[in-house]
Amino acid sequence: MRGKAIQFGAGNIGRGFTSQLFHESGMDVVFVDVSQAVVAELNARREYPLHIVGNDAETKQISSVRAVDAGDVEAVAEEIPGAEIVCTAVGANALQYIAPAIALGLIMRYERSGEPLNILICENLINAAEVLHNAVSSHLPPAHREEILARTGFVQAVVSRMVPIPTEAERERDLLAIRAESYKLLPVDGHAIIGTLPPIIGVEPVPNFTAQVESKLYLHNCAHAVLGYLGHEAGYTFGYEALHDTRTTRLLHDILDRNAEALAAKYGFGQAENAQTKLYIADLLTRFDNRELGDTCRRLARDPIRKLAPDDRLIGAARLCEQHKVPVEGLATAIGSALRYNVIDDPSAVLLQEMLCESGLTATLARVCDIHQDEPLFDLVQQSYDTKSP
Repeated sequence: MRGKAIQFGAGNIGRGFTSQLFHESGMDVVFVDVSQAVVAELNARREYPLHIVGNDAETKQISSVRAVDAGDVEAVAEEIPGAEIVCTAVGANALQYIAPAIALGLIMRYERSGEPLNILICENLINAAEVLHNAVSSHLPPAHREEILARTGFVQAVVSRMVPIPTEAERERDLLAIRAESYKLLPVDGHAIIGTLPPIIGVEPVPNFTAQVESKLYLHNCAHAVLGYLGHEAGYTFGYEALHDTRTTRLLHDILDRNAEALAAKYGFGQAENAQTKLYIADLLTRFDNRELGDTCRRLARDPIRKLAPDDRLIGAARLCEQHKVPVEGLATAIGSALRYNVIDDPSAVLLQEMLCESGLTATLARVCDIHQDEPLFDLVQQSYDTKSP
């Protein structure tokens, strides 16, 4: 018999990444999603095309799939007792909404078999495992809460595959089709696993998971943001265009080198780890240049308030560099560009500009970034903000 994977979220990562890993590992995939149109289409077709683009271009048919409406909590929960693995890719803010169904499913599993279950958490949030653990825990009966939690692994993952959002035209042609790059490694927190994971292609348990998370955030995510903000400001449409702009790429290389230096200092990387980081950065830049992905500067820059948060890709990287006495001028330049990002169809960008207009830079930096007037980073960011990139 084939195993069963439950994938919460049939969006970019669910359809464009994790379902491929489960499918290639011989599992049926049950999607849970709020889009009734997507649920209906998955149930009607039981497969969809995944277009791998770039040098390794091919189209994979992801078959043996079906879907359950996320609003039907009982039906969703009923899938969990027989699952080999559960995975989430719903967006960090939606974890609280899927917690009741997961909790009910874990109760059913506990009553029927008591077998352990691991939940792979593919969310862009540093403490996503803790958030989901606490949300699920709050819906468990006190009498059996600890026993159920002891049988459940909340296993955070680091998603690095790039999957662009389908355009309206692409959705009209095929609601389910999706494009993605070929990269398919999924590092997960090895220490959070309960029992053993089923063999899943691409899934790699790692021991020092915090270093993995921060490396992804301060290298991959940070680089994407830099390309997005500087590229948009320079008038480019796509990230790969910004990547070939001399000034932008020079600044990007400086930021990545500085961030890598700070990460190495924090985690005590030796020669082998530093060499691996250099290869990782080189691979990232090659992947960023995949024109078939069509990744736009606006997508890379969207939601600037979130990306300027104190522990996110730009400010968090700057604080890490400060802690280890690594220069932050390059990051300050990118932060200034992010503060100037003004796109009317991005609600976060609109709100940020309103805050700057109404409250000024000093108050906005304190509120959004936790950067205050009495520290060196403030002066660097203020200088950058006041001096628009040429």
